[in-house]
Amino acid sequence: MKQFAIKSEGRNPSLLELIKETEGGYFVRIVHRHDDWDDVEEDFLPRELFDTCVRTGYIAELSAPRYAELSA
Repeated sequence: MKQFAIKSEGRNPSLLELIKETEGGYFVRIVHRHDDWDDVEEDFLPRELFDTCVRTGYIAELSAPRYAELSA
């Protein structure tokens, strides 16, 4: 399952995980990390919106060098 860092201002990074890919887009799990708990939600993200988020840098794959340390 691929993971992406979501661009944010806080010290706790938010993550987006791809659960399932369909022709129209992706089922995703979004995890907003807080000091004492995680807020987890699952949703559908249309392919066009996902591609726009990657292209603009709003999300970046964690295997990319800049975000590799977040997955540890």
